[in-house]
Amino acid sequence: MSRLFLCFLGVVLLFNFSADAKNYKGAELYSTNLVKYGRFDIRMRTISGSGTISSFFLYYDDSYKGPPEPWREIDIEVLGKSDNVFQSNIITGNADNKTTSEELHTYNKLSEDYHTYTLEWTPDYIAWFFDGEEVRRSTDAQVTDCQLKEMSYRFNLWISDAPSWAGQFNPSILPVYQYINWIKYSKYTPGSGPNGTNFTPEWEDDFNSFDSRRWGKGDWTFDGNLVDFTGDNIVIKDGYCIICLTDNNKTGFSGKVPEDKGVSIKNDKQRIKKPFSTGYSNPVGSYLLTLDGRRLPFNLNLNERSKSGVWIKKEKDTFIPVLRIN
Repeated sequence: MSRLFLCFLGVVLLFNFSADAKNYKGAELYSTNLVKYGRFDIRMRTISGSGTISSFFLYYDDSYKGPPEPWREIDIEVLGKSDNVFQSNIITGNADNKTTSEELHTYNKLSEDYHTYTLEWTPDYIAWFFDGEEVRRSTDAQVTDCQLKEMSYRFNLWISDAPSWAGQFNPSILPVYQYINWIKYSKYTPGSGPNGTNFTPEWEDDFNSFDSRRWGKGDWTFDGNLVDFTGDNIVIKDGYCIICLTDNNKTGFSGKVPEDKGVSIKNDKQRIKKPFSTGYSNPVGSYLLTLDGRRLPFNLNLNERSKSGVWIKKEKDTFIPVLRIN
């Protein structure tokens, strides 16, 4: 992407919206602070609609300036042309000469339910997880390149002008919405995390309100994007953050937020009907299960495993990594 920021780091760029405004409005939610390494767990429901992109990504904020500034970006992008595909990607190089490494991951009906997308960034690897299952791990030169810069973390929802990549956009699908239930950040602490893991939970945002100390609302666009971003298309409601894609004159959200129902539980123990991965090399320990939109701590004990899965036991006072278990 080649981003045109309208107002950034105190530099104001004049932009005539009356002459150059685009026909549609999207949104970008960006962090006001930077991180270097860590684990992001994001519980969200993405959209379906050809031409659209709903995302979470890490981004070096000066990438758009071009040489000598490098481009650094790590992506989770759901391509709306198929309801069964999301893309992982690393972008390095610079604005004039980018290196990408796209991979596609297939799951059924992504837009019909909430899922937990996880991104781990370390000096040695970058890894992506879907509902607790690792789907990709990169250890190549792009990972080394990403060591050079701190990055912001962002969500955005937009329309691509590249139908060969995202599909042909049809305006009749509007409005559409990306729903974020929560995001959690764990700091990279090699070997010092819970149960000897490499990540230590640092904060979680449940979006019960808008935290202006952490988040800003974008008001820019970039090349290849058919929308202008507006803060009006970021809405906090009922404990969710809604990112909206709309016509110019119908911004915002006033409907009912679809509930994140997670999974149901009837007893203190529930058998998981298919194998699952915690995303950690040593899975024994305490985790957080999403149940009916609530986060419920539990302990995992490998002595309680069975051929069809594992048993979990509810605990009251543990608050460690977030998972979604189907």
